[in-house]
Amino acid sequence: MSKAKHSARPPKVKFQENEPLQDYYHDGKGGWYSVARLLDDTKDLPVFDMPLAGIDLDHAIWRDCDMLGLARHVKQCMDADLDCPILLDWMGSIADGRHRVLRAIALGKRTIKARRMTWKPDPCRQEEPRS
Repeated sequence: MSKAKHSARPPKVKFQENEPLQDYYHDGKGGWYSVARLLDDTKDLPVFDMPLAGIDLDHAIWRDCDMLGLARHVKQCMDADLDCPILLDWMGSIADGRHRVLRAIALGKRTIKARRMTWKPDPCRQEEPRS
């Protein structure tokens, strides 16, 4: 391919870089938790096979997401490592691993590797819950 033809190609759409240390988990009750801290605090918990049918999937996870944002999430799902356990909070909700759960469901898996917290840590920040 000549250099002239190569430079005439349209540009690729660029995604915003993922900042894993900036990820926070919101418990729905005003508590915000650093995902990096939760993962560090739970790294020694046992890993088990969680049935995907037993995970609550009835809530919105990406509010106000435009097409570019959704495409970014789809790519993260496609790249998600199913060997890395998801993290369930003290109530059984997904604290980390939504992209892995979506990939596992899309691939027809029945279970996913998981760790479950048995305690509720202090939040990094507390806000009034939305009504």
